[in-house]
Amino acid sequence: MLVERVQIAGGGIAGLSAGVAFRHHGVEAEIHEKFDELQGRATGFSVWSYAIKRLIEWGFDQARLDAIGREIVESQIVDDKDRPLMTLPVREASEEAGAPSMDVDRRRLQEEMIDMLGAGRYRFGSEVAGVEESGDGVELLLADGSRAAGDLALGGDGIHSIVRDQVLGQSVELKRSRYEVIEGIAPFDERHLPRGHHKQVWGEKARCGVGWVSDEKVRWFLGGRGIALVDDPPLSKDDLLERVEDLPEIVGAVLEATDEDQIVRTEVRHGYPPKSWQDGRVVLLGDAAHTLSPFAGMGACSTIEDVGHLVRLLDESATLPDALGAFQREREGDVSAIEKTGRRNERMMMPTNALLYWVRNEALGHTPDEKLLQVAEKMTGAES
Repeated sequence: MLVERVQIAGGGIAGLSAGVAFRHHGVEAEIHEKFDELQGRATGFSVWSYAIKRLIEWGFDQARLDAIGREIVESQIVDDKDRPLMTLPVREASEEAGAPSMDVDRRRLQEEMIDMLGAGRYRFGSEVAGVEESGDGVELLLADGSRAAGDLALGGDGIHSIVRDQVLGQSVELKRSRYEVIEGIAPFDERHLPRGHHKQVWGEKARCGVGWVSDEKVRWFLGGRGIALVDDPPLSKDDLLERVEDLPEIVGAVLEATDEDQIVRTEVRHGYPPKSWQDGRVVLLGDAAHTLSPFAGMGACSTIEDVGHLVRLLDESATLPDALGAFQREREGDVSAIEKTGRRNERMMMPTNALLYWVRNEALGHTPDEKLLQVAEKMTGAES
C-alpha cells in the first residue's frame, strides 16, 4: 500500500466506507465529522450485491449485515391502482453476483462502521476548514486551529464539500429537482408487505418504495409532482395521507405507521461531476465528486465502489501519482453512465402525461421473464 495514514473529511457513507476499507488493509485512517452526533432522522436505501460484496470484503460478517438491513428477495413494481407491472428476481440475480442485495438502515450502517473503526478513529465535532499539502504529506486544517496530518486526504464531505471547493476553487452547480422526496423508517407487518419483498409504486404523478430493514421495520420513500413540490411549505402527515389516498394501500399504511416528527423531507439535487476529482494528495469521493440522480438508485453503491477502486489502485500501482491519476479515469465513465441512466429512469418512472404512463405500463407489463432476470442481473452485478 502506497500510504500509511489517511485523513478523511466527512463522516457519512463515503468517509466511513473509506475508513473501514483502509483499516482492513492495515492503513491508519481518521475521520473528521463536524457535527457532535450522527445527523438526521432515520432513513434508508438499497445496497445492491456488488456493493455488499465490498462490505463483506472489508470485514462485514453475517451478524453485521443482519444489523444493518434485510435481504431483498424480489422487487415488485405496481402502478397506482396496485396492478403488477413487473417483478424482478433480485435474490436469483444476486446469487449470480455472489452476495445478497439489501435494503439498509442508514444510521445502523454508520453505527456498525464506526464500531469497526475502533475507539478514537471517528472524531465527532471535528470540522474541516481547509486542506494544505506539506512536503511529502498533506494536512486537514481544522476549525479549532489544529491540524491532522497524513499521506493522503480524502474529501467525503458531500454535495457542499469544503474539500472539493478548495481543490477546484469553486462550487459545483447543482440541479434541483421539481419535487422533493419524503422518506423515513417505520414499524410494519407482513399484512402489507411479505418478508424479503421490496415494493415500488410507479404512479402517474407519484412514486413510492418500501423495503424491510429489520424484522420489525421498513424504510420507505415517496415523491412526485402530486406530493411535494420544492417551493411548497412542508406538508403535515394528514396532508400527505390525503394526497396519497388514491394510491395503493401500502403507501398510506407506511405513512400512517411513521411518527410525524420522523418523516424526513429531502430536497433532491444532483449535478455533473467536476472536471477534476484530485489535486496532489487530495482526492474526492462520493457526492463530493459526483452527485448522482436519485432515479439511478445507486448513490450509496457508487460511493462504496469509489472506495473499492481507490484502495485497489493504491495497493497495486507503482507510485502515488499513478494511483491517483488512474482513479478518476476508472470511475468517471461509470458515474457518467449512472447519471444518464438516472435521467432515463426519471422519464420512465415519472412520465409527464397520461399517454406516456399508459404506454410505459403496457410495455413493462409484457416484459418476458428472461428479460426481467437480465434487468435484475444488471442492477445487482454492476453499476453501468
